[in-house]
Amino acid sequence: MNTCPVCLYGSLPYPPRDYHICPCCGTEFGNDDARFTHEQLREAWIAGGARWFFGRPPEHWNPWVQLLVAGYVGVSPQFEIKSLETKTSTGITTNQEFQLALVA
Repeated sequence: MNTCPVCLYGSLPYPPRDYHICPCCGTEFGNDDARFTHEQLREAWIAGGARWFFGRPPEHWNPWVQLLVAGYVGVSPQFEIKSLETKTSTGITTNQEFQLALVA
């Protein structure tokens, strides 16, 4: 397997060259990276929401985890805290539980 030098996706079935396209970030190697550096393309991909480009992403795929695991520390994903309403046995609604959700 090969790694995309732009989004750091580590399961490219081919080397990042010869006009192959990364299914994760959509970079066409030999075209996009002839005009922009890998770092510039990465920043553009992140600024656009770091979305999966082609087909369905792998199960449990997360762009922020992918970047962090690959050693890229220039990313700071955004999280939102959601309050979960719960009802007590007496029917009173409370907001004592919270969920941390990654904003993709």
